[in-house]
Amino acid sequence: AIEWIAGKAKRTRGEDARPAVTVADVGTGSGCIAVSLAVNLPEIQVYAIDPSPQALEVASLNCHRHGVGGRVRLLEGAMLDPLPEQVDAITANLPYVRTRDLALLPRDIRDYEPLFALDGGEEGLDAIWLLLRQAPSHLRPGGIILLEIGCHQGEAVKEIALGHFPDARVRVFKDYAGVERVVAIETEVYS
Repeated sequence: AIEWIAGKAKRTRGEDARPAVTVADVGTGSGCIAVSLAVNLPEIQVYAIDPSPQALEVASLNCHRHGVGGRVRLLEGAMLDPLPEQVDAITANLPYVRTRDLALLPRDIRDYEPLFALDGGEEGLDAIWLLLRQAPSHLRPGGIILLEIGCHQGEAVKEIALGHFPDARVRVFKDYAGVERVVAIETEVYS
């Protein structure tokens, strides 16, 4: 995300009075992605969205702790509904665990994370499907969506993405353990 957004910021810097790049971090939770982006990319504006007021309280503390409170705007609501404008990038770590697999999660996750932040429905794709359905009207042309996914969900998420963004370049990235972890949906490819 940092690499893509930094490149986009370089290409758009000085076009108008708005920040070089705006990002929506959906399901922000503690704000770790939103804060990390704002700390590393001082020219951007981030909207950190979460349905939980308690999560947003934690995100607010983290924003202020890292000195980015003025550039990370916290919004309470579902998915992209609270966004006041289109954005250049959407990041999301949404619930992707299949309901039947919740009991198999390690105790330190299962016993301390809110269920709504984990349960992705029967196939683990409910929230991802909803976000991708909303995304076309909230993403500026030439934007990107970066989604954390569960193992073995890459092809399914790729198919859903292409249903909403048929001309996009959709790639699945693996984590350091070789497990599918991120889907990148680029609505315009830059060289």
